[in-house]
Amino acid sequence: MREVSTFLASCSLTWASSLDILRGACSTSYGSRRLTDAEARTLSNWQARGYSESIIPNMIEGKIMDEEKQHLLEAEYANAAGDHVSIREWITRWMLFFAVVMNFHFWFLNSSPFSFQPARQISGTEPNFRWAHPAAEAAERFATYDCSGHGSVLHDTVQTNGEIVCECHTCFTGPSCAESVPDCLARIDSGDPVMYEYFWKQNAEAGTLVTPPWYRMSYSEGMSPETGCTLALERQIRTLHKLVGNVAAEGKTLIISSGSTPLLQGIVQALTYQKQVSFSAVAAVPFYELYRRQTDMFGDERCAWAGDAKLFAEDPGNAGKDAIEFVTYPNNPDFLPREPVLNGSCAHIIYDFAYYWPHMSAITHKFDEDIMTFTLSKVTGHAGTRIGWGLFKDPTLAALVKLITMTNSLGVSHDAQARATRLLSAITSTYGKDNGPVPQILPAAQYAKEGRIFHYGRAVLERRYKWLEQILGSSDRFSLLKHEPEYCAFFGQTLEPSPAYAWVYCNRKDDEDCYQLFLNAGIVTYRGANYGVTNRHVRFSLLKRDSDYEVLEKYLPKLVAA
Repeated sequence: MREVSTFLASCSLTWASSLDILRGACSTSYGSRRLTDAEARTLSNWQARGYSESIIPNMIEGKIMDEEKQHLLEAEYANAAGDHVSIREWITRWMLFFAVVMNFHFWFLNSSPFSFQPARQISGTEPNFRWAHPAAEAAERFATYDCSGHGSVLHDTVQTNGEIVCECHTCFTGPSCAESVPDCLARIDSGDPVMYEYFWKQNAEAGTLVTPPWYRMSYSEGMSPETGCTLALERQIRTLHKLVGNVAAEGKTLIISSGSTPLLQGIVQALTYQKQVSFSAVAAVPFYELYRRQTDMFGDERCAWAGDAKLFAEDPGNAGKDAIEFVTYPNNPDFLPREPVLNGSCAHIIYDFAYYWPHMSAITHKFDEDIMTFTLSKVTGHAGTRIGWGLFKDPTLAALVKLITMTNSLGVSHDAQARATRLLSAITSTYGKDNGPVPQILPAAQYAKEGRIFHYGRAVLERRYKWLEQILGSSDRFSLLKHEPEYCAFFGQTLEPSPAYAWVYCNRKDDEDCYQLFLNAGIVTYRGANYGVTNRHVRFSLLKRDSDYEVLEKYLPKLVAA
């Protein structure tokens, strides 16, 4: 009833307002003639003195007549006024009708249970528009802590004895990471891409994301049922591929995953379910060890690891057998371009394009394969965010892969997707601007300042590879796999190699265990046996921090000179 009373009262006010407006509008005109300003003022004075409205026109014309003639004129003007009254009533009725309709419209919206109301009307409290400021200020405050360039303080850094102490990088210690750890090993074994930490500190604003505590709390709200990710992330991924030109993403189904690792296993399982046959999983040596480890751990009678793809293809007994071949391009660990060994209808190729990005590899052509996988870690360096994705020509296979990955994890973290979207947006917005060619001779720090991550990464990796080439090339004890300059379509020029890894071979007869040789010298590498070859091979990672290579620079020249 309160809403109805309010509605009727508003209608009454509107009626009165409409009449006042109409009366004011009509009081300054007679017939088809508009009064001048002087006549309007005279009219107002005569109305205040109580003159009849019908004789005013005559007074304005200066014709005050006697009473008898005036009565005749009043009758004449009454007939004319009747026409004006009918027009006035017609306008008034339409204004009233419009006012009633509009009042009913607003009353319905405010009283209807389906109306959309501001949050403060629902909660009864005024919104706080500065709720993110304390968290943002805390993050900025933590970033100002002095950790001597060898550590950091983050929002989840645990206090020690009630005090905030820096989290130090490898080989550094102390409250501010200013002390070097004696005889610390140079750990250049893992592919942890922490070299990009410096880049993102220079681009903090572009990469920072503020996430409210109510952000996408549901399992699936806001997620695409086809891809399993947000529309914003899918758009950024497709924009990135179009910008770089490494693969053809148009027309393919995209599936998101918590990193590329579970995605690879999901694809293997999906292929076995779809084809309903037994598979052999292979990869040409040297291969990424995870392929073998995953297959051995999660494989069953439908899929078993069969080793080197070349040996598998050469065995006549394997002719006509269904097989899955993993192809890493460029290859991990040697970073050479890789083509499939198997072919034919029984061969199912999974292309792993983790490293096919402009900072690590020349973009020589655009791939358009049936199954292609990628990882955020090698694009932006955010390995801990755990975002990977796949592109599929077969939508049925893609749906099966999504079903398997969703069954294992119920989806990918929405917070991780939001962070990935923000990071990729920072890249695509920078390179999406047509600023002309950028010279390739600037220092890495300059590229970081400009927000050009592909230029920055290439400058860092190229410098490290050249240094290794120079040091190891000064002795015949070691052989470094050489890479030749290549034309890169993304940069539009021929560039020196900038691989993510260096593949090293120990030449001396006594150095059969190359890994142990380097370890004895204080250098931790990756064993060749992990990649299906002998331990005369080791892999150097070029993706670590500068501080790791500062330690390496102390040890490696001594070993080479020995």
